[in-house]
Amino acid sequence: MVTKEFWEDLLWGEKNHTHFLRQYKDQWIAIVNKKVVSSGEDLGKVEKEAKQKTGRKEIPVFFVECGAHIY
Repeated sequence: MVTKEFWEDLLWGEKNHTHFLRQYKDQWIAIVNKKVVSSGEDLGKVEKEAKQKTGRKEIPVFFVECGAHIY
C-alpha cells in the first residue's frame, strides 16, 4: 500500500522539477521526506540505494529530463 508520505514526496517532486534540472539533468532521482536521497543514470541503482538508505519500500523516482530527448 502506498503511504501518505509517498504521495506528498511525489507531488513535491513534480512541483520542483525545474529546480532539479541544474544538479540532476538527465538523471533519475529518488525523493524521501522532500529530499533527494539518491540520483544517477541507472534507475535500478537509484531505487536500490534509496531503499537501503531509508528502509522504505515505496519511493517516488523521477527522471529529470532536460527536454532535448526525442522519443
